[in-house]
Amino acid sequence: MANNKYLNLYASNHGKLDGIEDYISLITKLMSDRGLPVKVSSTLDPSAINLIIDEFTNYVENHRIAAFKEANPDSRIVIVLTEFIVRKWGVESFNHFGDVFDAAAIALFDVYLRVIRDDFDRVNSGQLLRLLCFSPLLILQALLYTVRFMLGHLVGRSTSNPIARYLRAHHRIIYFHMRYLGLKTCLRYANAVVTSHEKIIDEFSSNTGFDGKPLQYLGVLYPEIDEGDVLSGLMVGKKLFIEITGSVTRYRQKWIQRLNHRLVSLGLHNVFGYCVEFPFSLLKSSKYKERGAYSLHPPQNRSWPYCSPTRIFRALSVDHNLPILTHHFHQNPIEDVCFVLESDKSIVHLYEMYSDPVLLRQFIEPRIKTYNRIVTIRNNDLAKKMLGMMNKVM
Repeated sequence: MANNKYLNLYASNHGKLDGIEDYISLITKLMSDRGLPVKVSSTLDPSAINLIIDEFTNYVENHRIAAFKEANPDSRIVIVLTEFIVRKWGVESFNHFGDVFDAAAIALFDVYLRVIRDDFDRVNSGQLLRLLCFSPLLILQALLYTVRFMLGHLVGRSTSNPIARYLRAHHRIIYFHMRYLGLKTCLRYANAVVTSHEKIIDEFSSNTGFDGKPLQYLGVLYPEIDEGDVLSGLMVGKKLFIEITGSVTRYRQKWIQRLNHRLVSLGLHNVFGYCVEFPFSLLKSSKYKERGAYSLHPPQNRSWPYCSPTRIFRALSVDHNLPILTHHFHQNPIEDVCFVLESDKSIVHLYEMYSDPVLLRQFIEPRIKTYNRIVTIRNNDLAKKMLGMMNKVM
């Protein structure tokens, strides 16, 4: 490696790398193309920029990061922020878009986790007061779970105990709040942050790093589209239907039903297949060998405030289908590469693009060129800031 300079992408806090493979590939390509080699490592390096992708639920790893920074105060740690901090019902956590009962659960686990783990910040009077305010809802939930348990036994149905059932029902909330607490603690050992989305930094602007100064914001990681690969592979071998991957919420289900109804109304359902949901867990199944030429990307619910640039990029570059948006958030330039669903004429346009490769190319090619031109400039600036930090370390 030239001049022995490299980015040390520390991955041990993730355990398995399955969930961050896309980020590893993205970071490695963007930085290596700009003369900054990336080394994926299980150890922190005091002589390199240590890049850590957010996931701080591991007790041992949190203490390891803290000990490293205490022993090497001049080292550089940059954290890649990937989740949204949301405050709702007076409760703050990662991706907290739930109802008041979810807020009550977060208030409960917030206090519990802070009490049992010394790698998280200590519980304070404000958090205890908030838990007290939510206690009537928690008591109500406890009664409901207990009644359900007792009724199950009365009718001879085997059911898990109320506590186990409650924990299982709130597994996702517990996990994301644990991640939230871990990140808030580990940010104090960082020197700078990078984000995967423009809006993430809004909730971190007041955080301070190891030196007590505001964290330096280096920028956003933008995937660059391989124009040749997308133009040659888009829709190749795909069937004329729209697929939707990931979690199919009630709101997304309504979009599926709405699209299928319009296909019937327009008399296109015999040639334009119905919209189909593909859960991530089953995508590798032989049942789903046929994939759609288009992919639908609606928000998770009507009030969802963010676009999903990583999902859009994956649709184009990995699944090779054309992403369709139901809402343009104007947050990320990759949104302009997508097709925006507006009216019945939109469905007709999709039908025509599938039948005519020239129309498809006329639509997608200039959009990819514009996107790459924008993000190349931004990624160059990010790499320049990384190099500046690296020179300080060396």
